Amino acid sequence: MRIRSFAACVALASLFCLAGWSSLVRANALSVLAQEKSDQPKVSAGEQKAAEAIISALDAAAKVKAGAAFVKKYPKSSLRPRVAQALANEIADVKDAAQKITLAQEYQTIFKEPSDQELIVPVLVDGYADAKRFDEAFAAGAEFLKSNPDSIRLLVRLMALGTDQAKQRNGKFVEASLQYGAHAIQLIESKKMPAGMDAATWKHYESNLPVLYQSMGILSLVKGDRSEAKTRFTKATELAPADAFNFLMLVDIFDAEYQDLAKRYQAMPSGKAKNDEYPKVVAAIDKVIDALARAIALSEGDARLEQARLQSIKDLEIYYKYRHNNSTEGMQQLIDKYKVAAKP
Repeated sequence: MRIRSFAACVALASLFCLAGWSSLVRANALSVLAQEKSDQPKVSAGEQKAAEAIISALDAAAKVKAGAAFVKKYPKSSLRPRVAQALANEIADVKDAAQKITLAQEYQTIFKEPSDQELIVPVLVDGYADAKRFDEAFAAGAEFLKSNPDSIRLLVRLMALGTDQAKQRNGKFVEASLQYGAHAIQLIESKKMPAGMDAATWKHYESNLPVLYQSMGILSLVKGDRSEAKTRFTKATELAPADAFNFLMLVDIFDAEYQDLAKRYQAMPSGKAKNDEYPKVVAAIDKVIDALARAIALSEGDARLEQARLQSIKDLEIYYKYRHNNSTEGMQQLIDKYKVAAKP
Protein backbone atom coordinates (compact mmCIF):
# COMPACT_ATOMS: atom_id res chain seq x y z
CA MET A 1 0.00 0.00 0.00
CA ARG A 2 1.30 3.45 -0.94
CA ILE A 3 0.11 5.87 1.73
CA ARG A 4 -0.02 9.07 -0.29
CA SER A 5 0.71 9.98 -3.86
CA PHE A 6 3.26 12.65 -4.73
CA ALA A 7 0.39 14.94 -5.74
CA ALA A 8 -1.18 14.48 -2.31
CA CYS A 9 2.13 15.37 -0.63
CA VAL A 10 2.33 18.60 -2.61
CA ALA A 11 -1.30 19.37 -1.78
CA LEU A 12 -0.55 18.88 1.91
CA ALA A 13 2.52 21.09 1.64
CA SER A 14 0.41 23.85 0.09
CA LEU A 15 -1.36 24.26 3.45
CA PHE A 16 1.87 25.63 4.86
CA CYS A 17 3.83 28.72 3.96
CA LEU A 18 6.97 30.44 5.08
CA ALA A 19 5.01 32.72 7.33
CA GLY A 20 6.87 35.79 8.47
CA TRP A 21 9.70 35.87 5.94
CA SER A 22 8.38 38.95 4.18
CA SER A 23 7.95 40.74 7.49
CA LEU A 24 11.61 40.16 8.29
CA VAL A 25 12.50 42.60 5.53
CA ARG A 26 11.06 45.43 7.58
CA ALA A 27 10.25 46.68 11.03
CA ASN A 28 6.99 48.56 11.60
CA ALA A 29 6.52 51.07 8.79
CA LEU A 30 8.05 54.40 9.86
CA SER A 31 8.77 53.41 13.46
CA VAL A 32 12.50 53.67 12.84
CA LEU A 33 12.07 57.43 12.35
CA ALA A 34 9.83 57.79 15.36
CA GLN A 35 12.05 56.36 18.07
CA GLU A 36 12.71 57.88 21.45
CA LYS A 37 14.70 61.07 21.30
CA SER A 38 17.39 59.52 23.47
CA ASP A 39 17.99 57.02 20.68
CA GLN A 40 18.11 59.62 17.92
CA PRO A 41 21.44 60.84 16.52
CA LYS A 42 22.11 64.55 16.94
CA VAL A 43 20.93 66.43 13.86
CA SER A 44 20.15 69.98 12.85
CA ALA A 45 16.68 71.42 13.13
CA GLY A 46 16.44 71.38 9.34
CA GLU A 47 17.25 67.67 9.14
CA GLN A 48 14.73 66.87 11.84
CA LYS A 49 12.06 68.88 10.08
CA ALA A 50 12.76 67.15 6.76
CA ALA A 51 12.55 63.75 8.46
CA GLU A 52 9.25 64.71 10.08
CA ALA A 53 7.95 65.66 6.64
CA ILE A 54 8.45 62.05 5.58
CA ILE A 55 6.46 60.79 8.56
CA SER A 56 3.61 63.25 7.99
CA ALA A 57 3.32 62.63 4.23
CA LEU A 58 -0.09 61.21 3.35
CA ASP A 59 0.85 58.07 1.44
CA ALA A 60 3.79 55.94 0.34
CA ALA A 61 4.35 57.86 -2.89
CA ALA A 62 4.44 61.16 -1.02
CA LYS A 63 6.78 59.72 1.60
CA VAL A 64 9.19 58.55 -1.10
CA LYS A 65 9.08 62.02 -2.65
CA ALA A 66 9.80 63.58 0.76
CA GLY A 67 12.59 61.05 1.25
CA ALA A 68 14.16 62.05 -2.05
CA ALA A 69 14.08 65.69 -0.96
CA PHE A 70 15.71 64.76 2.35
CA VAL A 71 18.57 62.87 0.71
CA LYS A 72 19.14 65.57 -1.88
CA LYS A 73 19.44 68.24 0.80
CA TYR A 74 21.18 66.18 3.48
CA PRO A 75 23.12 63.40 1.71
CA LYS A 76 25.53 62.95 4.63
CA SER A 77 22.94 63.13 7.40
CA SER A 78 23.27 60.66 10.26
CA LEU A 79 19.52 60.09 9.83
CA ARG A 80 19.98 58.85 6.27
CA PRO A 81 20.14 55.09 7.18
CA ARG A 82 16.93 55.43 9.17
CA VAL A 83 15.24 57.27 6.33
CA ALA A 84 16.28 54.52 3.93
CA GLN A 85 14.97 51.82 6.27
CA ALA A 86 11.73 53.67 6.95
CA LEU A 87 10.92 54.15 3.28
CA ALA A 88 11.72 50.54 2.45
CA ASN A 89 9.32 49.59 5.25
CA GLU A 90 6.65 51.86 3.86
CA ILE A 91 6.95 50.49 0.33
CA ALA A 92 6.86 46.94 1.66
CA ASP A 93 3.46 47.70 3.20
CA VAL A 94 1.94 48.87 -0.09
CA LYS A 95 -0.83 46.48 -1.11
CA ASP A 96 -1.06 47.28 -4.82
CA ALA A 97 1.58 45.22 -6.64
CA ALA A 98 2.09 47.65 -9.52
CA GLN A 99 2.55 50.58 -7.14
CA LYS A 100 4.93 48.57 -4.97
CA ILE A 101 7.09 47.80 -8.00
CA THR A 102 7.07 51.42 -9.19
CA LEU A 103 7.96 52.81 -5.77
CA ALA A 104 10.67 50.20 -5.20
CA GLN A 105 12.26 51.09 -8.53
CA GLU A 106 12.02 54.80 -7.69
CA TYR A 107 13.65 54.09 -4.33
CA GLN A 108 16.56 52.44 -6.16
CA THR A 109 17.27 55.68 -8.03
CA ILE A 110 17.36 57.62 -4.75
CA PHE A 111 19.11 55.26 -2.37
CA LYS A 112 21.99 53.68 -4.24
CA GLU A 113 24.24 52.27 -1.52
CA PRO A 114 24.51 48.44 -1.32
CA SER A 115 22.98 48.59 2.16
CA ASP A 116 19.98 50.43 0.69
CA GLN A 117 19.57 47.87 -2.08
CA GLU A 118 19.74 45.13 0.53
CA LEU A 119 16.58 46.63 2.01
CA ILE A 120 14.61 47.27 -1.16
CA VAL A 121 15.39 44.38 -3.52
CA PRO A 122 13.42 41.86 -1.41
CA VAL A 123 10.52 44.34 -1.49
CA LEU A 124 10.82 44.60 -5.27
CA VAL A 125 10.82 40.81 -5.47
CA ASP A 126 7.64 40.78 -3.38
CA GLY A 127 6.05 43.25 -5.78
CA TYR A 128 6.89 41.12 -8.79
CA ALA A 129 5.60 38.04 -6.97
CA ASP A 130 2.34 39.78 -6.05
CA ALA A 131 1.95 40.73 -9.70
CA LYS A 132 2.69 37.12 -10.70
CA ARG A 133 5.76 38.27 -12.62
CA PHE A 134 7.87 35.46 -11.23
CA ASP A 135 10.58 35.47 -13.90
CA GLU A 136 11.26 39.14 -13.17
CA ALA A 137 11.29 38.46 -9.43
CA PHE A 138 14.01 35.83 -9.77
CA ALA A 139 15.92 37.90 -12.35
CA ALA A 140 15.99 40.94 -10.05
CA GLY A 141 17.10 38.79 -7.14
CA ALA A 142 19.78 36.97 -9.11
CA GLU A 143 21.21 40.24 -10.41
CA PHE A 144 21.60 41.65 -6.89
CA LEU A 145 23.07 38.41 -5.55
CA LYS A 146 25.86 38.54 -8.15
CA SER A 147 27.52 41.30 -6.13
CA ASN A 148 25.90 40.54 -2.77
CA PRO A 149 25.88 36.74 -2.48
CA ASP A 150 25.37 36.73 1.30
CA SER A 151 22.17 38.79 1.30
CA ILE A 152 20.22 36.49 3.60
CA ARG A 153 17.05 38.55 3.35
CA LEU A 154 16.98 38.02 -0.39
CA LEU A 155 18.20 34.42 -0.32
CA VAL A 156 15.38 33.44 2.02
CA ARG A 157 12.78 35.50 0.16
CA LEU A 158 13.63 33.89 -3.18
CA MET A 159 13.67 30.41 -1.64
CA ALA A 160 10.26 31.09 -0.09
CA LEU A 161 8.90 32.27 -3.42
CA GLY A 162 10.34 29.24 -5.21
CA THR A 163 8.85 26.92 -2.60
CA ASP A 164 5.45 28.55 -3.00
CA GLN A 165 5.64 28.13 -6.76
CA ALA A 166 6.68 24.50 -6.34
CA LYS A 167 3.56 23.95 -4.25
CA GLN A 168 1.58 25.39 -7.17
CA ARG A 169 3.17 22.77 -9.47
CA ASN A 170 5.53 25.29 -11.04
CA GLY A 171 8.96 23.69 -10.82
CA LYS A 172 10.77 26.28 -12.92
CA PHE A 173 12.52 27.84 -9.94
CA VAL A 174 13.26 24.72 -7.91
CA GLU A 175 16.97 24.48 -8.73
CA ALA A 176 17.65 28.15 -8.03
CA SER A 177 15.59 28.03 -4.84
CA LEU A 178 17.51 25.01 -3.59
CA GLN A 179 20.78 26.88 -4.14
CA TYR A 180 19.51 29.99 -2.37
CA GLY A 181 18.12 27.98 0.53
CA ALA A 182 21.31 25.98 0.96
CA HIS A 183 23.38 29.15 1.13
CA ALA A 184 20.98 30.79 3.58
CA ILE A 185 21.22 27.75 5.85
CA GLN A 186 25.00 27.83 5.60
CA LEU A 187 25.07 31.49 6.65
CA ILE A 188 22.77 30.90 9.62
CA GLU A 189 24.57 27.79 10.81
CA SER A 190 27.94 29.51 10.55
CA LYS A 191 26.46 32.47 12.48
CA LYS A 192 27.41 35.00 9.79
CA MET A 193 25.06 37.80 10.81
CA PRO A 194 25.09 40.44 8.05
CA ALA A 195 26.51 43.86 8.82
CA GLY A 196 23.72 46.27 9.59
CA MET A 197 21.22 43.62 10.68
CA ASP A 198 19.98 43.99 14.22
CA ALA A 199 20.23 41.12 16.68
CA ALA A 200 16.46 40.65 16.95
CA THR A 201 16.06 40.15 13.20
CA TRP A 202 19.01 37.76 13.09
CA LYS A 203 17.55 35.77 15.97
CA HIS A 204 14.31 35.45 14.02
CA TYR A 205 16.22 33.93 11.10
CA GLU A 206 18.00 31.53 13.43
CA SER A 207 14.75 30.46 15.08
CA ASN A 208 13.21 29.72 11.68
CA LEU A 209 16.00 27.41 10.58
CA PRO A 210 13.66 24.37 10.88
CA VAL A 211 11.30 26.05 8.40
CA LEU A 212 14.17 26.50 5.96
CA TYR A 213 15.00 22.81 6.16
CA GLN A 214 11.32 21.98 5.73
CA SER A 215 11.12 24.10 2.59
CA MET A 216 14.28 22.50 1.25
CA GLY A 217 12.58 19.15 1.78
CA ILE A 218 9.55 20.27 -0.23
CA LEU A 219 11.75 21.57 -3.03
CA SER A 220 13.71 18.31 -3.09
CA LEU A 221 10.47 16.32 -3.33
CA VAL A 222 9.30 18.41 -6.26
CA LYS A 223 12.68 17.91 -7.89
CA GLY A 224 12.27 14.15 -7.43
CA ASP A 225 15.23 13.73 -5.10
CA ARG A 226 13.71 11.51 -2.41
CA SER A 227 17.01 10.91 -0.65
CA GLU A 228 17.76 14.61 -0.25
CA ALA A 229 14.17 15.29 0.82
CA LYS A 230 14.54 12.68 3.55
CA THR A 231 17.75 14.31 4.77
CA ARG A 232 16.15 17.75 4.87
CA PHE A 233 12.93 16.67 6.58
CA THR A 234 14.88 14.58 9.08
CA LYS A 235 16.98 17.62 9.99
CA ALA A 236 13.79 19.65 10.36
CA THR A 237 12.42 17.07 12.83
CA GLU A 238 15.62 17.31 14.86
CA LEU A 239 15.36 21.10 15.05
CA ALA A 240 11.57 21.19 15.56
CA PRO A 241 10.56 17.81 17.02
CA ALA A 242 6.99 18.95 17.70
CA ASP A 243 6.21 19.85 14.07
CA ALA A 244 3.88 17.16 12.71
CA PHE A 245 4.19 18.25 9.09
CA ASN A 246 7.77 17.00 8.78
CA PHE A 247 6.79 13.55 10.05
CA LEU A 248 3.88 13.42 7.61
CA MET A 249 6.31 14.06 4.78
CA LEU A 250 8.72 11.44 6.13
CA VAL A 251 5.90 8.88 6.34
CA ASP A 252 5.56 8.95 2.56
CA ILE A 253 9.30 8.83 1.99
CA PHE A 254 9.74 5.93 4.41
CA ASP A 255 6.78 4.13 2.89
CA ALA A 256 8.24 4.45 -0.59
CA GLU A 257 11.49 2.94 0.70
CA TYR A 258 9.55 0.12 2.36
CA GLN A 259 7.64 -0.62 -0.83
CA ASP A 260 10.87 -0.79 -2.82
CA LEU A 261 12.43 -3.17 -0.29
CA ALA A 262 9.30 -5.34 -0.10
CA LYS A 263 9.10 -5.70 -3.87
CA ARG A 264 12.75 -6.65 -4.10
CA TYR A 265 12.34 -9.14 -1.25
CA GLN A 266 9.30 -10.75 -2.83
CA ALA A 267 11.12 -11.15 -6.14
CA MET A 268 14.12 -12.89 -4.57
CA PRO A 269 14.40 -16.67 -4.72
CA SER A 270 14.25 -18.57 -1.45
CA GLY A 271 17.58 -18.91 0.29
CA LYS A 272 20.06 -17.24 2.59
CA ALA A 273 20.13 -13.95 0.68
CA LYS A 274 16.37 -13.60 0.99
CA ASN A 275 16.49 -14.51 4.66
CA ASP A 276 19.15 -11.86 5.23
CA GLU A 277 16.99 -9.29 3.47
CA TYR A 278 13.94 -9.85 5.65
CA PRO A 279 15.14 -7.85 8.71
CA LYS A 280 15.66 -4.85 6.43
CA VAL A 281 12.04 -5.06 5.27
CA VAL A 282 10.82 -5.28 8.86
CA ALA A 283 12.94 -2.34 9.92
CA ALA A 284 11.59 -0.31 7.00
CA ILE A 285 7.94 -0.88 7.88
CA ASP A 286 8.68 -0.15 11.51
CA LYS A 287 10.05 3.25 10.46
CA VAL A 288 6.76 3.94 8.69
CA ILE A 289 4.79 2.92 11.78
CA ASP A 290 6.89 5.10 14.06
CA ALA A 291 6.61 8.13 11.78
CA LEU A 292 2.85 7.65 11.50
CA ALA A 293 2.50 7.48 15.28
CA ARG A 294 4.52 10.66 15.69
CA ALA A 295 2.55 12.49 12.99
CA ILE A 296 -0.78 11.46 14.55
CA ALA A 297 0.31 12.47 18.05
CA LEU A 298 1.73 15.82 17.04
CA SER A 299 -1.03 16.84 14.62
CA GLU A 300 -3.81 16.48 17.17
CA GLY A 301 -5.80 19.71 17.29
CA ASP A 302 -4.24 21.17 14.12
CA ALA A 303 -7.17 21.94 11.81
CA ARG A 304 -4.90 22.20 8.76
CA LEU A 305 -3.76 18.63 9.25
CA GLU A 306 -7.02 17.06 10.37
CA GLN A 307 -7.73 15.26 7.09
CA ALA A 308 -4.15 13.99 6.86
CA ARG A 309 -4.31 12.92 10.51
CA LEU A 310 -7.48 10.89 10.00
CA GLN A 311 -5.93 9.16 7.00
CA SER A 312 -2.77 8.51 8.97
CA ILE A 313 -4.77 6.81 11.72
CA LYS A 314 -6.26 4.44 9.15
CA ASP A 315 -2.84 3.77 7.64
CA LEU A 316 -1.26 3.16 11.02
CA GLU A 317 -3.93 0.63 11.94
CA ILE A 318 -3.29 -1.33 8.74
CA TYR A 319 0.47 -1.35 9.16
CA TYR A 320 0.39 -1.94 12.90
CA LYS A 321 -1.97 -4.90 12.57
CA TYR A 322 0.23 -6.33 9.81
CA ARG A 323 3.19 -6.26 12.19
CA HIS A 324 1.33 -7.42 15.31
CA ASN A 325 -0.67 -10.50 14.31
CA ASN A 326 -3.75 -8.52 13.26
CA SER A 327 -3.93 -6.79 16.66
CA THR A 328 -3.95 -3.08 17.55
CA GLU A 329 -2.95 -3.73 21.15
CA GLY A 330 -0.33 -1.18 22.12
CA MET A 331 -1.02 1.12 19.14
CA GLN A 332 -2.63 3.90 21.17
CA GLN A 333 0.15 3.70 23.72
CA LEU A 334 2.65 4.20 20.89
CA ILE A 335 0.79 7.32 19.75
CA ASP A 336 0.50 8.63 23.29
CA LYS A 337 4.23 8.24 23.79
CA TYR A 338 4.85 10.96 21.21
CA LYS A 339 2.27 13.48 22.39
CA VAL A 340 3.71 16.75 23.60
CA ALA A 341 3.03 17.23 27.27
CA ALA A 342 0.74 20.18 28.01
CA LYS A 343 2.51 23.11 29.63
CA PRO A 344 1.43 23.70 33.26
